[in-house]
Amino acid sequence: MIRHLRHSEIDKAQWDALLAQCADRLWYMQSWVLDLCCPNWEALVDLDERAIMPLLFRRKYGVDYLYQPYALQQQGVFAAVPGDATTRSFLDAVPKRFRYWDIHVNAQMSVHASGDLHVSANENQQMRLDADLHSLRAGYSQGHRRNLRKCGERPPEITERITGSEFVALFQRTTAARFSNVPEGGLQLLEHLLTEGRRRGQCSILGVRGDHGPIAAACFMEWEGRSIVLKTANDEEGTACQAMFHILDHYIADHAGSGLLLDFAGSNTASVARFNQGFGAQSTVYLRLKRNRLPLPLRWFKR
Repeated sequence: MIRHLRHSEIDKAQWDALLAQCADRLWYMQSWVLDLCCPNWEALVDLDERAIMPLLFRRKYGVDYLYQPYALQQQGVFAAVPGDATTRSFLDAVPKRFRYWDIHVNAQMSVHASGDLHVSANENQQMRLDADLHSLRAGYSQGHRRNLRKCGERPPEITERITGSEFVALFQRTTAARFSNVPEGGLQLLEHLLTEGRRRGQCSILGVRGDHGPIAAACFMEWEGRSIVLKTANDEEGTACQAMFHILDHYIADHAGSGLLLDFAGSNTASVARFNQGFGAQSTVYLRLKRNRLPLPLRWFKR
């Protein structure tokens, strides 16, 4: 039976134990991550089916609505045995007070548009690091191999001595400035995720330093056999020395043959997708669900 739990009713240890049993488990869905991203999150839980769904919501104009918090790529239904029937049951069980949805759900969920439920596709890219390094590098594109050779015998030095605050400062003046899609409080949230992730042994940051600080860096969230490239940042100096190519190649080299799934947290942006695919990553699809049951004046505003 599916139960709706308010935040105070959620047993966080039980939630994490259930998540660990889910075939489609993701780092994003750990209780500590959800606590940082959406402090008052609620949940749907079915102990018999060992299935869970977070309800990540905000309130605006007196209306609670489901949304996608910054830095979380996917949410949705997670189950020990994923299936269409479980997905339908959980979506039907979402409390009626959530009259508007705009969420991205995990790749195991198959959902079809119906009535006021609209479905669209997003792309992700990922690769399994189960082969030796020579074989993995053989799967790189010619352009990526060429970029890795450009520095000749003096490639940029990769370091793990990049702090969370240094990464966020670099990210703020590069990636965030280029895409202009960081919500209010997003940078503080990102730094909290990096700090707590490192404390828990789930986060590593690789980068390249210049004379005045980091010029390129990537943060990896590592959990349950998957490493998510949560965010990357690269300034003009980093671009000039192909730093991001070397950072990703260094990470792949360190984990070659491990069987780790490297999840690039891919993008619908063609140039970003090409960069990820150039390392041999394959595209997968996850869905965006939108539902609008707001009263008429607000419904037109949120179309």
